[in-house]
Amino acid sequence: MTDDADDLKAKLNAHKPKKKKLAVPEGFLEEAKSYEGKLMAVRIIAEREKGRVLLMFKGMIAEAVDKKK
Repeated sequence: MTDDADDLKAKLNAHKPKKKKLAVPEGFLEEAKSYEGKLMAVRIIAEREKGRVLLMFKGMIAEAVDKKK
């Protein structure tokens, strides 16, 4: 019976989503020299990390609403 349980756990672990590494290399923004370069870097980061950017804006909005109350 433990073989079946181990088999099931192995199958479940195979279907779990893998933690992905940061899609943007370190120093990406620092390497951009001009304003346009930095703007493009921010756009690329925002495109690759949509979920994180969305959570950041939600937090900022919630904080602003709390300050107004």
